[in-house]
Amino acid sequence: MIHISVEGMDGAGKSTICELLAKKLNYVFVEKPLHFLLDDNNEISRYREIAKRVNSNPNRNFTAMFYGLGSIYMYEMFKDKNIITDRHLASNYAWSGTDYNSDIYDLIIKKIGTPKITVILYATHDVIVKRLKMRNKEDNNIAKANMSETIYAKMIAFCKLHNFFYKVIDTSYLTPDAIVNQIMKELGYKS
Repeated sequence: MIHISVEGMDGAGKSTICELLAKKLNYVFVEKPLHFLLDDNNEISRYREIAKRVNSNPNRNFTAMFYGLGSIYMYEMFKDKNIITDRHLASNYAWSGTDYNSDIYDLIIKKIGTPKITVILYATHDVIVKRLKMRNKEDNNIAKANMSETIYAKMIAFCKLHNFFYKVIDTSYLTPDAIVNQIMKELGYKS
């Protein structure tokens, strides 16, 4: 299995880039891996309801483990496939990592290893808010955009700490094709 992880804030372009890159490389695009366990067919309603409850829980050990179990489940489910994911361990850590639960991430990495590359799609606060408002003026993630610099710093620190091969790409003014071409170049492919 080869795993390319695409990380970033909502509005940075993760889903678009994952879909384009998966098509170009003939990889499987995976997002919200626990929905394969919790939902029937292509619905993700049960997963969304459970994730909403998990996210509202203040216990960061619990949230870290919930999303970590998703990563473990995904690695087993797609062990014979090459995959691209919309979020993985760096995002998990950015939202749930604390100084008292680093052992959870150490264990997950020990069990599944690291992606071939973690691509952190960066976008400025203003660009994120603009993109989210274009999708939905009432998007709940607009408020989270205020934390973007802190979240990006935690993603990068996590990748450095665990020796992930990672690349930060500023998507603020790039086309999706230009972003995919940069990732392909990092992987040694011709675009």
